[in-house]
Amino acid sequence: MQLSCFYCGKQLTATANQLGGEVVCPHCGNVVRLPEAETLHQEEEHKDAPLHSWLNDSISGFASLLIHMGILFVLALVTCDFNSGVPEGNEVTIAPYPGTDLKDNAGESLDTSEVEQPNDTSSLNDLVAEIEPPTSANSDMGQEISISQMLPSGASGGSASSLSTIGGGGGAVGAGTTFMGVRAEGSRICIIADCSGSMEGAALEYLKEEVLEAVRSMSRESEFQIIFFNSQAVPYNQKGWRNPKRDLENVKRWLATVHAQGGTEPTSAFDEAFKLLPPPDAIFFMTDGMFERDVPARIKSLNIGGSGKAKVHAISFLSKEAEREMRQIANDSGGTYRHVSVF
Repeated sequence: MQLSCFYCGKQLTATANQLGGEVVCPHCGNVVRLPEAETLHQEEEHKDAPLHSWLNDSISGFASLLIHMGILFVLALVTCDFNSGVPEGNEVTIAPYPGTDLKDNAGESLDTSEVEQPNDTSSLNDLVAEIEPPTSANSDMGQEISISQMLPSGASGGSASSLSTIGGGGGAVGAGTTFMGVRAEGSRICIIADCSGSMEGAALEYLKEEVLEAVRSMSRESEFQIIFFNSQAVPYNQKGWRNPKRDLENVKRWLATVHAQGGTEPTSAFDEAFKLLPPPDAIFFMTDGMFERDVPARIKSLNIGGSGKAKVHAISFLSKEAEREMRQIANDSGGTYRHVSVF
């Protein structure tokens, strides 16, 4: 093996057996102490170590570089691509924003002379005039209503319209309905109306329109029944509680078959009303004439629902002949009384 002389630095040759001993350098003549075989081996390993270290460091560095580049790429996607996962939408063109003077003009005053002021208040007055306040259960029991200024919803002009002109549909908000200007609350409403001989002509036609309008204005959740009377009860041709939307057209056809005839006996109609199950929440009772004096007591005896008894809203039409009895019927049930003088 080749070794370097300690004194002259030139190469000299030694065998493995000479390691650990001494040799004479052929170049300078000095005696050179040879290293032990183990020491020489360690020195050779030490010389090769930097190369291995460099290779190991290079591989580790390259792997670290790849890992860091991957992390930076992921971070770039997360932080920069805000539209990731969102489908591309339609292209939107934004027009140039109009130039606006944003200076503070707090010191300037507003010239109201250039603001157009409406001087026609007739439309507002008409709107206010058309607003009808709701009927209160605690209102005056003797209030008189003139129908000349309160035509039924289905009527037009100054006189009663034919039944064929009244359209269906619609519906009141909440439970209850209005009949001849009187409001009744409840889910089940029964109308008891006079068709005696004195109602012949325009009075009966007007009454039919009011009945139809009361049914038409009920909500879909409400139920109704109609019972006309003269000398006896003339009930609606469909028994039990009826749906106002499904039965509206049939009610129109049935009303055309009702005629004015006979006397005034309402008790039989009340008998029919209180046979309904469940019992009515409210009853409209309308008549244009006088009946037997004991009718209020008989109606009271039929209306035995206790705290849940039906409220009877009594309406005298054209004639006040039975006003005292009608007031008593309303008072006994917690209902209201009204007189309608004209139509």
